[in-house]
Amino acid sequence: MLSRHTVRVQRICHSSHKLSITPFHLLTIRYNSSNHSKHSPTTSAVGVKELVQRDIRHAERLGVLEPAPADSNGFQKLIHSAIQLGKFYFRGAKLIYTRGKEVTAIKARIRAGGLPMTRQESRLINLQRRDVTKLIPFLVMAIVVEELIPVAAIYAPFMLPSTCILPGQLARIEEKKNLKAIASASEAQDILAKIRKNAVDGTLPISALKGTGSAVVVCGLLRLPTFGNDLLRTWRIRRHLDFLQTDDRMLIQEKQEDSLSDHDVAQALEERGFIIQKLSVKSQRARLKWWLDSVQDTPDNSGTTRRLFLLTEQKP
Repeated sequence: MLSRHTVRVQRICHSSHKLSITPFHLLTIRYNSSNHSKHSPTTSAVGVKELVQRDIRHAERLGVLEPAPADSNGFQKLIHSAIQLGKFYFRGAKLIYTRGKEVTAIKARIRAGGLPMTRQESRLINLQRRDVTKLIPFLVMAIVVEELIPVAAIYAPFMLPSTCILPGQLARIEEKKNLKAIASASEAQDILAKIRKNAVDGTLPISALKGTGSAVVVCGLLRLPTFGNDLLRTWRIRRHLDFLQTDDRMLIQEKQEDSLSDHDVAQALEERGFIIQKLSVKSQRARLKWWLDSVQDTPDNSGTTRRLFLLTEQKP
């Protein structure tokens, strides 16, 4: 079980007066290992139906979903849960639309020569782009077979927008990503050493990932989906490395390295393919500093290949 588990959950105000939640308030919920094992079991421990029910009860305890009245019978509770999930998905979809207006305003400000984009704004735009691409398929699924969404959260979490995932589901998704990264790291050394032979002047071309099985390993390290063929995997890797290039530049320009919270440092390292479970906070900050120092003077046209090389150079 992972010792550190942090979940960021989008919460939006219920129409009922029983729940006084600020609209579009972002709540950070921290789980210790005992809470996580209780509320977010793996699919191997319980059946899918029980897992979905636990996710719903967990969300009710957190106030994300409104619980059924105490005197409700089993059928009434089932209908109530379905209605509450429908409302939750609707609010999540609405939040993506509302957030789109904020993104448009940020881009308009930049075009008009206003204040430069911040790292927080850059990450918001990246999150919005990912959510928008998932929104239409998600809405179709919600309208046609809404009951499949909790199942998709178990077997195909990459299909769900970030605003439409329950806290327990999100905790489990993050755990699976980390477990996959740890498994990839244990298998990666020989494969990464082999592709590192293609390095030139501290850079490694994306083409080095083709046909070696290394694309699966790198996707696992970067917490990216591994399904599909190597062409699809290398596309995901390239897009993620482009995102890291922008994020690194923002961190360096804004000199945020020392001001980041422990959670933000851990998140940044995971996005860069580090396995952090056995690292102290001090070691995590040292790893991030090493990464930023290593990319600071890299030309933009070598940004992707430089970061891929650094990924193969990391210590386990």
